[in-house]
Amino acid sequence: MPELAAPLVRVERGGVEEAIHLGHLAVVDAGGRLQASLGDPGHVTYFRSCAKPFQAIGSLSAGIATRYELGAEHLAIMAASHNGEPRHVELVRDLLRRAGIDESALQCGAHWPYYEPAATAARRQMDEPLVVFNNCSGKHAGMLAAARALDGPLETYLDPAHPIQQRIRGVIEAFTGCPPSAIHYGIDGCSAPNPAVPLAAMARSFAALVTSTDETPKTVVAAMTQQPYLIGGTDRFDTRLMEITGGRLLAKGGAAGAHCTGDRRTGHGLAVKLDSGDGTWTAVAVMAALERLGWLDNGEADALSSFARPTLRNHKRVAVGTVRAVLQDIVTAV
Repeated sequence: MPELAAPLVRVERGGVEEAIHLGHLAVVDAGGRLQASLGDPGHVTYFRSCAKPFQAIGSLSAGIATRYELGAEHLAIMAASHNGEPRHVELVRDLLRRAGIDESALQCGAHWPYYEPAATAARRQMDEPLVVFNNCSGKHAGMLAAARALDGPLETYLDPAHPIQQRIRGVIEAFTGCPPSAIHYGIDGCSAPNPAVPLAAMARSFAALVTSTDETPKTVVAAMTQQPYLIGGTDRFDTRLMEITGGRLLAKGGAAGAHCTGDRRTGHGLAVKLDSGDGTWTAVAVMAALERLGWLDNGEADALSSFARPTLRNHKRVAVGTVRAVLQDIVTAV
């Protein structure tokens, strides 16, 4: 029988418990051995943007780094869920320019930049957002560049049968250790195919990523951990976690309460999923797990305290409550 979801995050307002976010947690080594769990490590869920490092590996397998003279910053933006800040947009456009592709070929959809100062500046200049602002535009730019390198059609680069999507499927299978029959595919918010696997397999994929000795995965890990600002941006959890730990931890979150972390010191991967699908407080659960697992060194937890113990504020920025993790004593080693 699957384990029930466990309490991970408590939201309190004015001394009254307003919400409890239930979820699951799995810690796995690169060989697929479960090291710790909470809730159901077999819970099947979508990677969402946690898949981006593997999608980047799939795109890079087409030889685009050499062919289009891509640097570490281009690789990082391919694995990013970026804020749409000027440097992010500039890099996506430069990647497309190097591949000779117009940004109108991007099929990820348009939204305003996540970073409000960038969004405010953009709204002063235009009535509608640009597709290049989309947090997934770097991933899509990489897929388009790979499609061109493979002589595949640009118009259908998101089709599951397209050569680039087939390459990405192979990467997902290799890093999760799941056979094709065990991987379910849906459509992500950016319209790209997205895999769903057991949470333990997600954790394994990040363990395998940070311990891989193959050149392309190593290059992607280096790009992400050495250019953390590009992975998210100003005030983003993944960026700050990688900055504070000096790249010892590789972090990549996704929508709907999904998050994965790879510890380059232990070679283990951590996957967390909130059942509510509300990703607002995912970092609270992740931070508690990292502290309980001993993955944070002296001073690192304090430097990240705003993510671990945020204050609940209303639209006037008045403090109205607290958000706290409730899993510290119930992560169980197996």
